[in-house]
Amino acid sequence: MRTPIATSAPCPACQQPLRHLALEGHYAKSVAVDLCAGCHLVWFDAFESVRLSGLGWVQLLRAMVLQPSSRAVLPRSMSCVRCRDPLSAVRNQTRFGHTAALECRQGHGQLQTFTLLLAERGLLRQVLPSDRSALAQERRALQCLQCGAGSHTPEATQCAYCQSPLLMVDVPRLASALLVRHGDALQLPPGANPLAMACRGCGHPLDPTAQARCPRCDHAVVWSDWLSVRPLLDAVEPLLRAQQPRQAKPWGTRLQAQQGDHRATQLHRWLRHANLVSAQDEGAQRDLRDSLLDWRSWLRLAVLGVALWVFFR
Repeated sequence: MRTPIATSAPCPACQQPLRHLALEGHYAKSVAVDLCAGCHLVWFDAFESVRLSGLGWVQLLRAMVLQPSSRAVLPRSMSCVRCRDPLSAVRNQTRFGHTAALECRQGHGQLQTFTLLLAERGLLRQVLPSDRSALAQERRALQCLQCGAGSHTPEATQCAYCQSPLLMVDVPRLASALLVRHGDALQLPPGANPLAMACRGCGHPLDPTAQARCPRCDHAVVWSDWLSVRPLLDAVEPLLRAQQPRQAKPWGTRLQAQQGDHRATQLHRWLRHANLVSAQDEGAQRDLRDSLLDWRSWLRLAVLGVALWVFFR
């Protein structure tokens, strides 16, 4: 099943049409995303990135993986995809560290690079010395996840071409984030782990959801390019599509009997507690006019009002 794609507004950087993707959100709701393959930019309407399900992330990552490496240098100023007003640079502190984005002042959404979007969700991490050693043993170059450039010095922390920070895919975090659909974490079938992958140092099978290093040879799991992510997506996607949403629990006989009965509402219970409605004969009411003239009822309401004012002050 392919992700539906249509033309959209022009990219704020290169002015080419953005690709419109309808990704799956939590509980099978659709989340709209605009993507520029040439600039590796993603536009989310307000707060939509947090609504992506595991399958939605799989769809978005596939769109990233299938794109060629970007060599675009982003302009210093860009405009909103919706209203064309200049975007403002913002820096946010998340539980995964500092991140940056360009936000619309009118609240229409935000523009982010591929790497900053994933880093904001904790799916990328900094390059460690052990990562550099593992890449040297595998005879692979440290690549920029944003533009794909691979000519960097051993101590480089920033891409020499696009100036993006050099980051690694956090494999356990990514695998765990993908295994969520319909609001539930996916339970892997018993027996052999369908997500197991071979260590690049010795070939020992690894669990990507829990192991960042090989337990046999201590070789670090290093994913510094998008092609390394594709086998994980291929293994996760059929498991996600096979997961069915939870069935709603049927109402009990008591709730079924109370359905449509005003006496089962919280307002009716509060009125009974305030002595404004009689508790006799299954909700038989006494004269409300007489109740309102009762000074004790007014006193109860006054005390409740003062308590609410003090609490919310």
